[in-house]
Amino acid sequence: MSNALHPPRAHGRPGANWCLLGPGTALRVTPYDIPAAVARVVAECAYPGIEEWANYFLWSRASDGEALGVFRAR
Repeated sequence: MSNALHPPRAHGRPGANWCLLGPGTALRVTPYDIPAAVARVVAECAYPGIEEWANYFLWSRASDGEALGVFRAR
């Protein structure tokens, strides 16, 4: 499995985009409820500014480059 935690895209169906590997490959999308995901992240995380972060990234307002910058290894 690859890229299971990718935020939903501004294009296509909202959901987690991933690839099932082997033998062969199968591209998959697991749909999810974005408003419910934002509400859950906000309710369960004490990170400062989490509501702004969740709204920005879960609604795909960030470009791919911005998202990769935030989620890169540190």
